[in-house]
Amino acid sequence: MVRRYEEPIEVREAHREETPRDARPAAFVWRGRLYVVRTILDQWQERRPWWRDAREGRDVLTDARERRVWRVEASPGRLGGVGVYDLGATHPDSAEPGGQPGGQPASQWQLLRVAD
Repeated sequence: MVRRYEEPIEVREAHREETPRDARPAAFVWRGRLYVVRTILDQWQERRPWWRDAREGRDVLTDARERRVWRVEASPGRLGGVGVYDLGATHPDSAEPGGQPGGQPASQWQLLRVAD
């Protein structure tokens, strides 16, 4: 069974030197608990549900319309059971406050789905 959440999460990224914008999730904090990524199973691009942003009054024309999704196996801590999680990252087009060093905009991450 797959459960949808679409909740903001904090992600620790593992950057590749050649493509810093294509950061892989190394760990994430969801609902106050740290999950360590054990394996990356897959990744893809998908369209964001822009109609939800429109209902919330966000500018759907300037916000990122696509996000990169990472399907990962992760566990809470070192001894917890492993689960499958879909993590979504959107990359703002321009540097914003709170961006990364060198003017690189910070990725915005969400926990999208959890498979039981």
